[in-house]
Amino acid sequence: MIPAFISSLVLFIPAFVANPSAVLTGGHLVIDGGRLYKGKRLFGDHKTWSGYVGGTLSGAMIGLLINYTFLYAGVKELTFSNYLLPTFLMVFTLSFFSMFGDLIGSFIKRRIGRAPGTESIFLDQYPFALFSLAFFYIFFWPEAKLIFPWDGVLAILIVTPLIHRAVNIIGYKLKMKDVPY
Repeated sequence: MIPAFISSLVLFIPAFVANPSAVLTGGHLVIDGGRLYKGKRLFGDHKTWSGYVGGTLSGAMIGLLINYTFLYAGVKELTFSNYLLPTFLMVFTLSFFSMFGDLIGSFIKRRIGRAPGTESIFLDQYPFALFSLAFFYIFFWPEAKLIFPWDGVLAILIVTPLIHRAVNIIGYKLKMKDVPY
């Protein structure tokens, strides 16, 4: 039997993958179109529709791959469902709201005067994870509490800053990011 905190971390990979994948697919069609809110940009030039869609689809595809790899291997604790539609909806939700949470984090950063690319300890790591988990719970209750039990949610929240930092350092070393945070 796989401990819940490990299965939660594995099943949360679609949300973890969505954000860095946006760097690979982004750069086209700025989401806010340069619009301002109270004299400040809504999100900034780094938030694009191509990144949002690319990140969402990348996370969903990885989620499907994980689900069916473990389903065929007979490791039920590391799967969302036996069926394609519910599995797709679950991994899509994790990925889509991971990107949405990142967007909300950027919106808040602009409101408090943080420039794009400036490190903000809480706002860089947690909005994507919190929004992803919250909407997963909203849309998939009561299954959500089995897929992401409270000890699994805690594990996700503990490792999120570590994974975020590691992925950003890798992106920086590969010259995909301007800063290592």
